[in-house]
Amino acid sequence: MILLLLVVNILRHFSAAQKPYTAGDKKLGLFLMIAAHITLLLGLIQVAIGNISWKNVPADVSVMKDSYWRFFLVEHPVAMIAAIVLITLGKGVAKKNITDAAKHKKAAILFTIALILILAVVPWPFRTGVARPLFPGMSL
Repeated sequence: MILLLLVVNILRHFSAAQKPYTAGDKKLGLFLMIAAHITLLLGLIQVAIGNISWKNVPADVSVMKDSYWRFFLVEHPVAMIAAIVLITLGKGVAKKNITDAAKHKKAAILFTIALILILAVVPWPFRTGVARPLFPGMSL
């Protein structure tokens, strides 16, 4: 959902660069920010008590030396929090006392950086070495 909302927001802001910053632009940013913050809360719960959480790290494993645990417990959460900060800043651009063109440009840039950051730290199967089913919970 976040990826879809990010792409819609990015396309909207780049295409409306010379148009007024409307209430629709503000609502799109708000929906994106709400979805991002809800996902952040769910992700933090997963890191705290999920299957791949700090409490489930084997005693003989050093998190920073093991690429699997480091990715899921350090790199992924930190990068996702940074992306959500960028999304929040992109939404906050609407409140600035600047021209509409500058609002569109700044929001588009912040949302694009957030999208790149999210795509960089998604646990793709080729990156983590862990095969994941297409639909989690369903075995093939």
